[in-house]
Amino acid sequence: DPWFECTGMDDEDAEQMLPTEEIDTTRPLAAFVVMGDVGRSPRMLRHAQAAKDRQFRAVLVGYQGTPVPTDVETRTFLPATASPHLPKTMATALKFLATVFSLAKVFWKMPKACTVLLQAPPAFPAALICWLYTRLMRATFVVDWHNYGDTILAMELGNDHMMVKIARAGDGIVAALADGNLCVSKALKLDLQRRFGKPATVLYDRPYVYYEAPEGKERKELLERCLGADSYQALTHRQAALAVTSTSWTVDEDFDLLLDALKLYDEAAHEALRATKPRSRRSSRLRTGLHARKAVHRESDVSGKGDPSVPSFGGSHDTVPAQGCFDELPDIWLVVTGKGPRQKEYEEKVKALDLKHVVIQMVWVQAEDFPLLLATMDLGISMHSSSSGLDLPMKVVDMFAAGIPVLAYQYECIEKELVHANQNGCLFKNAEELSHQLQRLLCYHPQKTAFYWTLKEGAMAEFERKSWEQEWMFNAMPMLLGLKCADRVDT
Repeated sequence: DPWFECTGMDDEDAEQMLPTEEIDTTRPLAAFVVMGDVGRSPRMLRHAQAAKDRQFRAVLVGYQGTPVPTDVETRTFLPATASPHLPKTMATALKFLATVFSLAKVFWKMPKACTVLLQAPPAFPAALICWLYTRLMRATFVVDWHNYGDTILAMELGNDHMMVKIARAGDGIVAALADGNLCVSKALKLDLQRRFGKPATVLYDRPYVYYEAPEGKERKELLERCLGADSYQALTHRQAALAVTSTSWTVDEDFDLLLDALKLYDEAAHEALRATKPRSRRSSRLRTGLHARKAVHRESDVSGKGDPSVPSFGGSHDTVPAQGCFDELPDIWLVVTGKGPRQKEYEEKVKALDLKHVVIQMVWVQAEDFPLLLATMDLGISMHSSSSGLDLPMKVVDMFAAGIPVLAYQYECIEKELVHANQNGCLFKNAEELSHQLQRLLCYHPQKTAFYWTLKEGAMAEFERKSWEQEWMFNAMPMLLGLKCADRVDT
């Protein structure tokens, strides 16, 4: 094996990444940089699309990988790799230099930009190149803070590890270099001021568009395409409630807690079923449970065919009492979307489970199917715990855009700024609370309870309150124009 490999972007590659429509070179150019897969960076994609809609020429810069919408201009390169036989310190140094070289090469070939916006984390060493470019071009350098790099590393390595200390110092350098700072929450804004003495403007993630579920034949075709025909047949036969969770399979998401909650729900559903009559219903649902598990084993997992979207089985607002009636619990079909480092580990754990009233299906989501998936779910689950306690999960925003209630892991920032208990969702701290909330929201499915429909209405109201375009116009666009807006009143 070669000791080191670094692949940049040549002119032929660049031509293939231009948008399908003609580029207006007279527009001011704004570059949006992410040191990750550009197709899996939804906030940066939304930045680029909003800038393009506001008379900018938007260019998305980052790693090649997941396809991006054809109307977005991208300039990408492959991440550097080093031989596993090299010492770790040397490999890290080589990757550092390769990243600097590849990003510098992109900027060298790119037309003059008026603004460079960098996502953080990860921001180092990309921030050095972005800052140098903006100094040479007399452009504006903006950092969009999603979290801190050191807190993410600390979850795996511990606070006292040398790499964590380096990452902490790197965040300080990035903050010092920036002409302006955006961030995802008010809590993070206050902490940036406390930690680095840097003002920031809050730019909340908001729904880009409202996600509307397909109906009839379109819904059926979508489900068969995404889940597979056998899984779809088993799902519709058992009339399960549909839940979805999106994950990057990282340490800041406790999937074990979710599995424990589903075990408790499975036990509760089994006990509820034993208490109901007639016996024929029990035997029928146990048979469909077996068929569903077999279907998932045949048709789901990392090779998936896109994102599942499953019918929401409707119901009136006043058919059942609001709460406290858990004597009729549906089966749950949980769709897990996303890729990440711990996925294989949990695939094995799921296979080892013996659940009779819960089916867990892992799929990879195609971008065009993801909104439809969310819109046809009954509820969404967020296991994001936040390494810093200061960021907000975009997956919850997307679930609100689909008009579905959210059950979210509780920490102070999400409780104050995004998920409001008993209004647009519920919060939990352990498996027992999550299991109870699943029972409370899904009992008497498909009619459900008045409490469920209250939360659903609250989730839909989130989209109507303020859109991404409004947030972006008020808070991000002034920075792209080089205006100082960190002291604006955030709303």
